[in-house]
Amino acid sequence: MDRLKPIVLERLIRYYRFLAERVAKRPTETVTSAQLGHALGVDASQVRKDFGAIGLAGVSRVGYDTCEVCRTIRTVLGFDEEYEAVLVGAGNLGGALLAYTGFARYGLRVVAAFDSDPTKVGQRIAGYVIQPVAQLRPFIEQHRIEVAMLTTPVDAAQRLAELVTLAGVKAIWNFTPTHLDVPDHVLTRNEHISVGLAEIAYHLRSPDGASPDDPSGEPTDACCGNSGAGSAAAD
Repeated sequence: MDRLKPIVLERLIRYYRFLAERVAKRPTETVTSAQLGHALGVDASQVRKDFGAIGLAGVSRVGYDTCEVCRTIRTVLGFDEEYEAVLVGAGNLGGALLAYTGFARYGLRVVAAFDSDPTKVGQRIAGYVIQPVAQLRPFIEQHRIEVAMLTTPVDAAQRLAELVTLAGVKAIWNFTPTHLDVPDHVLTRNEHISVGLAEIAYHLRSPDGASPDDPSGEPTDACCGNSGAGSAAAD
């Protein structure tokens, strides 16, 4: 299978979230490309192309087996395998992420949290004992952590990105509003609140006031009863 483009990955996760939510509310055996396309604002032919890219084939006038779609997307995107992450920056946003229980649905398990503020070190937040940043690199190296989540102030973000990169992480989930300069082999996923605010502002100015086509929130259960791997908390 060829490497999927980011835009295709985004659509696949939207399909998965929609189906997981639908199955949790009202179990259904099949779904058509037209139904998915209508619900998510995607052309039905694009849905079929996306499914074809991951080896899914529907049945004429019947559609796709819902559970097969969910299982295939989980396998292709790696949700069926657990991977571990550390969180750096135990402020308000960091604490909220530590308390979030939905990461396990997507294979992610946060195993430790770090902060440079001595008043936070040793505190317990959402079940995690906050560790000093001085222990960050040895922890990553010892446990072979692949993902670092950064929720630090802007002025500390680049330095910490360099530190976790040297320690061996393969991906950084960046929640700080700044660009990170990291080697090409390290994936950086930026989550900028400003992007969301821009979308909201644009929507409010839109003459037709079209509503977003993507269902909000996370499904209460993973698709077809698969609750995901691991837990979202650690001591």
